[in-house]
Amino acid sequence: VFEGGEVPPSEHRQTFFAVHPHGAFCIGWALLFTCPTMHRVRFCFAPSLFASPFFRLFSRAVGKPGSAARPSMNAYLKNGEDCALPPGGFEEATLTSTSQDRVFIKKRYGFVRLCLKYGVAIRPVYVFGEGRLFNNVQGFWRNRLALNRFGIPTIIVWGRWFFPLLPKKGVKIYIVVGKPIVLPKIENPTKEEVAVWHNKYIAELKRIYDEYKEDAYGADEGKVAKVEVW
Repeated sequence: VFEGGEVPPSEHRQTFFAVHPHGAFCIGWALLFTCPTMHRVRFCFAPSLFASPFFRLFSRAVGKPGSAARPSMNAYLKNGEDCALPPGGFEEATLTSTSQDRVFIKKRYGFVRLCLKYGVAIRPVYVFGEGRLFNNVQGFWRNRLALNRFGIPTIIVWGRWFFPLLPKKGVKIYIVVGKPIVLPKIENPTKEEVAVWHNKYIAELKRIYDEYKEDAYGADEGKVAKVEVW
């Protein structure tokens, strides 16, 4: 679902797509990556993954990949490219749960600062059902999140019983691409300015979740569904 419909080329503005939740293996992200509507968007992957020649060769055959390293992100946005990134990173993957939707965004200011620097609009994206594709061991959050800060994944996941790396059957994926949040261009934004727009982003992400959760999960389950913001 693209809120407001797909933007015609004549009305296009440079956009940053922030995708949540990361999930165990970014299945919703992969669906967006191969979506014809997103063919002009540079999808930014973890630098360690993008460094693999095999991965770059494969991903370039199906989409427009890039590196999520800060210098690369600066270059893409400076050149006027549209970009996509799951800002929750490893931490959001760690928090994956089949029974509770979670996003890790409270301390993720970097992408907002970049978008302010170049005057880029942000479109929050929520992938309903992402967390239900794989079971994940819960708990020990402090230790696991601490390891994530060093770039160490701490997910312990399994999908189908006969092949754990396959997602569980029967899970519906429902992706909502929110309306653009139009940011001003501030070359050197202050912490206060970044915080203001970061809060607006979180509010818009929560609005998308609350507005579409019944469409995604059904009326009964959707009414009680909540997203935890970490």
